[in-house]
Amino acid sequence: MNPVDLIQVLVSGVALGGVYTLIGKGMFITYRTTQTLNFGQGDLLAVAAYLALTLATAGAPAPVVLVGSVAAVALLGMVVERVAVRPFQDRPHAAGALAWILTTFGFGLILQNMLVSVWGKSKQYSPPLFSTKADSLVTLAEVRFYREELAVALASLVIVGLFYLALFRSRWGKQVAAVAFDKATSALLGIDVKRTVVSSYVLMAMLAAISGVLIGPIVTIQPHIGLLFLVKGFAVVSVGGFTNPIGVLVAGIAFGVVEGFANYFDSLFGDLYAYVFVFFILIFRPTGLFGERHQGVR
Repeated sequence: MNPVDLIQVLVSGVALGGVYTLIGKGMFITYRTTQTLNFGQGDLLAVAAYLALTLATAGAPAPVVLVGSVAAVALLGMVVERVAVRPFQDRPHAAGALAWILTTFGFGLILQNMLVSVWGKSKQYSPPLFSTKADSLVTLAEVRFYREELAVALASLVIVGLFYLALFRSRWGKQVAAVAFDKATSALLGIDVKRTVVSSYVLMAMLAAISGVLIGPIVTIQPHIGLLFLVKGFAVVSVGGFTNPIGVLVAGIAFGVVEGFANYFDSLFGDLYAYVFVFFILIFRPTGLFGERHQGVR
C-alpha cells in the first residue's frame, strides 16, 4: 500500500467511523437513562436518509435538508419512547421488563415497510450536500479526497464534541446522570424524570437522523440499510463500553478504520474482519475496552 492509498483509506475509515460513533452515542444515552436500547434506531437513520434524498432532489439547500430531516425523525424518537418503551418500564416481571426489545424492533420493521411503500426497494443515491460534480474532489499534498467524506468526518467529530459538552457540562447532563443513578431519588430532588427520558430518546433520534443525512451521499440507500448500521453501532458501543462516551468514540473510529483497510485488501469479505476484531475483544473484555467491570453497584 502506497502512502496516498493509506491516507485515503484512513479518511474514508474515519468518515464512516464517525457515523458509527453517532449511532453508538444514541445507544449510549438511552441505555444511560433507561437501561434500554432502541433496536429501531437504524431504521430512524434510514428514514432520515430518504427524507434528505427527497429534499435534496427537490433542490432544497443543505441547511433545510438537515433541519427538516432531523426535526421529523426527532418526533419519531418521541413516539418510540411513548409507545414502545414507556409502557414496559419498571415492570416487575422479566417478560415485561424486556418487552421493549420486541416493541422497538417491531417499530423499526414498521418504518422499513413504510419506506418500501413510499420509495420502493431499489437502491438510490442521494445528491451531495457539501459539493457539486465540479468540485467533488479536494487535492491536498498530492492526495485526492472526496469532499463529502471530509465533511462527514469533520461533522461527526464536531457533533461528538458537542454531545460530550452537553453530557458533562450542562444542567441537562447532570439531570441525566441523576436519573441514571436513581429515578425515584431524582424525582424527589425535583427532576422531571419523564421529560429527561424523553429528551434522551429525542437526542438518540437526532443523532440517528444526522447519521442518515451524512451517509446518504457516500453510500447507496435502500430501505433495509438501517439494520446494517444498527449492528455496527451496537458493535461499537459494545467495544467502547456502555458507560464511557469517550470509549464509544475511540471504538467507532477504530471500527471504521479497520473496516476500511479490510475492504481495501479484501473487497469480498472485508466487512467480516471488523466483526472478528470485535469478537475477540469481547471474548477477553466482555464489558468493552473502556467499560466498567462491575456495573450496577451503588
